[in-house]
Amino acid sequence: MPDVIRLTLVTECPEEALARTLQCATTNAPSWVRVISDPQDILNIPNGSKCIAVWFSSRKRMSQAELAWRERRLMDGIIGLADDDWQKLEAWISRRRISAAEDIPEKIADIPQTITPKPEIRNLVQSQRWI
Repeated sequence: MPDVIRLTLVTECPEEALARTLQCATTNAPSWVRVISDPQDILNIPNGSKCIAVWFSSRKRMSQAELAWRERRLMDGIIGLADDDWQKLEAWISRRRISAAEDIPEKIADIPQTITPKPEIRNLVQSQRWI
């Protein structure tokens, strides 16, 4: 059974929005987040959904997604994140960052180290001999 959607991220650029808000890619986004960029899907966001809107387009030329978001907000029913929601989100990002940092040494150990021989000085041209 899929996870319940607990957060809806509304944007015109899903990759950039996930990177900046949750510090993840679309390939490893959490299952409890739904990212929407299609204007029709934005208009169909159910009432009671907790949403974050992240925009990258110019203020002078709003994207169709942002125009749909403005229209959807006028219908009411969208819930912004409360302070405790932001704290939970920050805690999740911190836990994810720590677990990724702990995993890096194990992955580095699996990579074979290439050995590059150092050239002897006498084999280098004159301009390369100066240190």
